[in-house]
Amino acid sequence: MRYKVKITKEEKPLCEVVIENNDHRTREEILALVLDRFPTAEGFEREVLFSDDEVRYLKSTPTGIEVLALQPIYRSTNS
Repeated sequence: MRYKVKITKEEKPLCEVVIENNDHRTREEILALVLDRFPTAEGFEREVLFSDDEVRYLKSTPTGIEVLALQPIYRSTNS
């Protein structure tokens, strides 16, 4: 599972933070840390998206299948 946090201020995009970690507890701690760094009380808007699915682009060869690229499918967490 992945998180993507989009940070804006005064309707101007500042950054996107992608959190990729297989450990659920660590991933949640990192998300909390990112949200703490950009508090809404200081005018930051934060959109939290998550991905538990992905599109995989594959290449089939006589020796097997190779993954060429992964594209996460993000959805809003509504938080």
